[in-house]
Amino acid sequence: MNHSDNSTIDTLRRLICEAAGCGAGSPADLYTLKLFIESRTRETVGLTTVKRFWQYGGLSSQPRQSTLNVMARAIGYRSYDDFCEHYGDCSPSSDIVLGKGVKATELKSGERLMLRWNPGREVVVEYLGNSTFRVLSSEGSKLHADDTFQAAFFALGHAAMLANVIHENSCWPLYEIGQQGGLTLVSRLSSIGE
Repeated sequence: MNHSDNSTIDTLRRLICEAAGCGAGSPADLYTLKLFIESRTRETVGLTTVKRFWQYGGLSSQPRQSTLNVMARAIGYRSYDDFCEHYGDCSPSSDIVLGKGVKATELKSGERLMLRWNPGREVVVEYLGNSTFRVLSSEGSKLHADDTFQAAFFALGHAAMLANVIHENSCWPLYEIGQQGGLTLVSRLSSIGE
């Protein structure tokens, strides 16, 4: 089955940018995307490949299947075909497949979220603005109260990638929660003072 149409690839590009928490409009963005993809896949990806994939600076070509597979693995899918199975026809309305979820861009400072994942993990976080969250409470997780991190979105049934986690006296560049089956709860709670 050939899923290599433009709308499918555009969806993949957009989701990678959301997961990495950046756009693809500058050389710095593309370098950030390269590092994000490499950290998630543990595979070396050339900056030129990243530029071609995002069609930066007039570079354009149909991505190879191997490139599409690496890009899909960067956001938690086994392969590009697996990505397309989750997104049906990968039309722009495929976001609905994610089901219940929350994007950082939809939140206001002070809003709280409760996140759960297996086995028996739960955190309550407060949105600080600029895609940054602070942990208020944690059960069963390596995250502790007052840890901070950045995230673009949390989607029910999908793992979440946390970036720049400040944990005690250390910084974790990337930390994934919900690796086994994804998040089991993504719930908005009342804001402070409500």
